Amino acid sequence: MINLDLNWHWVRDRFLFILPILCLAFYLVVWVHWVVTSSSYYNPHAGRPLGGDFSYCWSAALLALSGEPEAVYDFSRLAAMELAHFQVKALLPWLYPPTYLLLVLPFGLLPYHAALAVWLSTSLTGYLFIIRRIAPHPRVLWFTLAFPAIFMNLFYGQNGFLSGIFLGGGLLLLDRSPWGAGLLLALLTYKPHLAVLVPVALVAGRRWKALLAMLAWTAALFLATALALGTQVWIAFFNHIYTAMKTLEAGGLKIFWIMSSAFAAVLLGGGGVVSARILQGAAMLIAAAFVVWVWRREAAPPIRNAALVLGILLFIPYGYVYDLTLLALPLAWLGWEGFTRGWLPGEKTCLLLGWLAPLVLPLLAMTTHVQIFPLVLMALMFLVLRRTVRESPSLTAHLEMTGQNSGNSEKEASPFPSL
Repeated sequence: MINLDLNWHWVRDRFLFILPILCLAFYLVVWVHWVVTSSSYYNPHAGRPLGGDFSYCWSAALLALSGEPEAVYDFSRLAAMELAHFQVKALLPWLYPPTYLLLVLPFGLLPYHAALAVWLSTSLTGYLFIIRRIAPHPRVLWFTLAFPAIFMNLFYGQNGFLSGIFLGGGLLLLDRSPWGAGLLLALLTYKPHLAVLVPVALVAGRRWKALLAMLAWTAALFLATALALGTQVWIAFFNHIYTAMKTLEAGGLKIFWIMSSAFAAVLLGGGGVVSARILQGAAMLIAAAFVVWVWRREAAPPIRNAALVLGILLFIPYGYVYDLTLLALPLAWLGWEGFTRGWLPGEKTCLLLGWLAPLVLPLLAMTTHVQIFPLVLMALMFLVLRRTVRESPSLTAHLEMTGQNSGNSEKEASPFPSL
């Protein structure tokens, strides 16, 4: 008789081997098609410029270099700059604080496409370096490059790699160099909503040196920006905050399907702003409590770091698909924990779903108006909670006495093929 039994591990490993290749091929086809048919790289009158969102950064840098950095908060001035260089109308006002303007200022000295290439290549290199430090195996780089959020960030010309460098790098340095960690975490305030939970975690974990360093570096960045760009740019920013918040609350371009928050999920499903605020408020409370609980219990660094990043992603009301580059950080930390210390039931499946989420869930949201990304985050948070409980000193001692602390160590079942 013919043996029809399949070796499941072999099938799974082959699937995980070919999945990154298929994803990279798909991204390449989509990118080339968009560049040729829809971007202004070949046809200056066809749609958005290559790396569309970066055009805002470049236009803002040009305005700042012209001697009027506060003009970036005047939408008519920014729109005129965008129209003059790209023959398209700006769709959103400048929403970032002046510290981000200081970071992108040098790119205004380069031609646009050269600036875009430098921006994406350098930030991607730094981002891959951080992931490599978290999970040091060559296969991990292939899975990272094929991670759907990477493609989204490249496609939009966005700053998700920068966020990953600042947050991931700061957490990696936390125990070795509190002042270095504080600098990177202070730089994360270029997107203030991403940094809100960081001091909460540092207080809960009693990382007082890193907290002091983050506050000191944040003040130094504020002062450096004022000295480089003038105090008027900060005045313009604070006067602009209300307009920026109303723009975000209204959904900007009404592209709720590429947003990952509970707030956007309600609006996408046809709910009102009040309902969206209530649900997002509940998500924020859950995220903050989750981060405080894990960090107070002194979980292992990979577990507490994953907890903070997942908490941030659930906490923020205005997270877009390119911000999900941050999701690679907890996926790498949890994946490496599972590989090196033994897998627990369901971990590999949850990690794979998390890896696919930036590609699958926006498509699901666009077609069904149902956004389930907060539920995916909560599933990953459960993995963190379970490992935190298992690693508590009292439970660990009990499991060691009863011989139950080996986990479900399937070394051959790594999320990374051939590991």
